[in-house]
Amino acid sequence: MKNKPQVKKNSPILTSLINALFDIIKHFIKDLENIRKVKKIDRFSEEFSTLEHLMLKLEKKMDENRYQIDDLKTRILWGNIVIIVLLLLNLFHIIR
Repeated sequence: MKNKPQVKKNSPILTSLINALFDIIKHFIKDLENIRKVKKIDRFSEEFSTLEHLMLKLEKKMDENRYQIDDLKTRILWGNIVIIVLLLLNLFHIIR
């Protein structure tokens, strides 16, 4: 009868430690991926707040431009009225 070669069995403690090590490595990799995602979200929120700030500045500038346009319209209207009055006075003076 031949002797079968004996296979050494690993101890359950060693097997458990190796499994625990691989679980820790898996969790570490997942944590790194989550941190990367959070950084992307933070960067997106920073870019969004920058865009929001630029939009507010643009809105202020548009309001200023509207005010200036209204002011110029009023000035042009009064300027045209003065020109018409002066033309009428000039015509009246020429006809007389």
